[in-house]
Amino acid sequence: MKRFDCLKSLAPLLDDKTIVVTNVGPICREWNALRPSDANLLQVNLGLCAAVGLGVAVSLPHRQVVMLDGDGNLLLNLASLADLANQNLGNVLHIVLDNESYEGGGGLKSATAGKADLAAIARGAGIVNASVVTTVESFAAAARRGLNRSGHHFIVAKVEQGSVAKLPTLTIDGKEGKYRFARHIEASEGVEILRPRYTHI
Repeated sequence: MKRFDCLKSLAPLLDDKTIVVTNVGPICREWNALRPSDANLLQVNLGLCAAVGLGVAVSLPHRQVVMLDGDGNLLLNLASLADLANQNLGNVLHIVLDNESYEGGGGLKSATAGKADLAAIARGAGIVNASVVTTVESFAAAARRGLNRSGHHFIVAKVEQGSVAKLPTLTIDGKEGKYRFARHIEASEGVEILRPRYTHI
């Protein structure tokens, strides 16, 4: 199955308040094309999707947080799975779109192309609700269950390499993405995050 088709089936399941944290690369671009929103925190660094998502979910326990991760990205920070399990959060849906490669780095195979089983690793870290899906229909059903039930849900979606043609160019960089996200949280939660540097003018 194609990654874009999975993301396309996920988008209608989310409401405007759902926070989505992505990793760098094609996932980020595809998701932004499907659901452009300041509630998206579009990451431009490797290995931190789950760690950043954890921080957001802990800070906003009343908001649903969806993490759109990649196999190569998660493999760079497997410790985040243990941290997520130990927090025992009720508002996390962690999706790993596993194409068994570092697609953004030229398509080199990742460890999941061999013996590494991310769902088994997640269960070993203490995440009980960990599953693997191989069709868009089973992906959508698993995502719907994860969104409708309390707890931490971990889904590995086995997808093909390759992105869709003619995706819109991602016109915001990491700094602007973080700024927009922070302003969204300020407006939707009634809190102050970004303080003016100069308070006398």
